[in-house]
Amino acid sequence: MMNGIDLTFSEEKKKLPLGASKFLGNPDAWDGFEWPQFTENKKSYDLTFMGQINCAEAALFYTGGLLPKTGMLYFFYDLDEMPQESFDKNVARVIHFDGDLSSLRKILRCDHEGNDMGFREMKIHFHSESVDRERLRARLGETWPQGWQPLFQIFSFETDRVAIKFKNESALCFFVDKPKLERGDFSDVHIRQI
Repeated sequence: MMNGIDLTFSEEKKKLPLGASKFLGNPDAWDGFEWPQFTENKKSYDLTFMGQINCAEAALFYTGGLLPKTGMLYFFYDLDEMPQESFDKNVARVIHFDGDLSSLRKILRCDHEGNDMGFREMKIHFHSESVDRERLRARLGETWPQGWQPLFQIFSFETDRVAIKFKNESALCFFVDKPKLERGDFSDVHIRQI
């Protein structure tokens, strides 16, 4: 089993550049981007933007895995209800954009009065060596021999501005079927708090 890339987060004084890897905030997306939603009782609600990974940046630290080497991976989840696992693909989404990253623009999720509803963005730092548990915030691209692959794990954490706590102070994990991941197909992603 390969352990993937350990990630830490930091709050920056300046806005991150377009196309940077980040946790929370708002996505840098393309023209025609549609915000992922989940449907409950015939009503649709926006999923929470959990983060984006610049694949070329990640590839500098993790060359042996199945992750895309180009483009951007976006992660969305129902952070309001925080389901412990997905029984359908409604509560979480992963999108891979493999176009020109210079064409991206910031997409804001606003309320009916035009106020930004996004959390404060955090810069993602990639580490080529393991990070101690107190600093570890997420892990990317862990590889298992077969079956469903852990794509992105976000560990429970708390700062002065945000607290995200999963079941038993554990982690939220996005999983994708290995054959689909090998084809770059992220249409059937599931989550579980582990």
